[in-house]
Order: sequence, then structure tokens, then C-alpha cells
Amino acid sequence: MSEMPISEAREHISELVGRARYGHEPTILTHYGRPAAVVISFEEYQRLKQAADQLPPEIEAIVEESRRHPERDQPRPRRAGRRAH
Repeated sequence: MSEMPISEAREHISELVGRARYGHEPTILTHYGRPAAVVISFEEYQRLKQAADQLPPEIEAIVEESRRHPERDQPRPRRAGRRAH
């Protein structure tokens, strides 16, 4: 499995899709050095989706909690110069 910054992936998207689709090689896309997404084949996505749909409720709850972004619960600061209408 390889890694590539998202900024670089923009220029190589056809290559990444080809690797995933025909070479069955996933690529981790990074944002500021941290994993952000993975390019995988559609067949692999379907396989993973089907497996996830069969998880017991207890494990599903753990998975959903892990998907939550820690900053989503934080109120967003208001931008300077914006007024409430």
C-alpha cells in the first residue's frame, strides 16, 4: 500500500484509480501528513460495505463513534466582519 499527499494525487488521479482498479493496490491519501482517505477499487468497496452491513450492533456503535471528527462538536469561531442578520 502506498501513500500520497492529496495535493500530489490531483495530478495522478488516473494512475491511482488504475492501480486500485486493475492492480488491486490501495493508496492512502494524506493531508498534512495524516491519513485522510483511501483510493480502492469499487469491488473492494462493495466487499467492505457488505461486511460492515453485517456487523453486530455493539461493533457498529464503536465504528460510528470512531468516524466522528473530534472538532465537529466544537462551536466554530465567527469570522471577523460577519454580522448576524
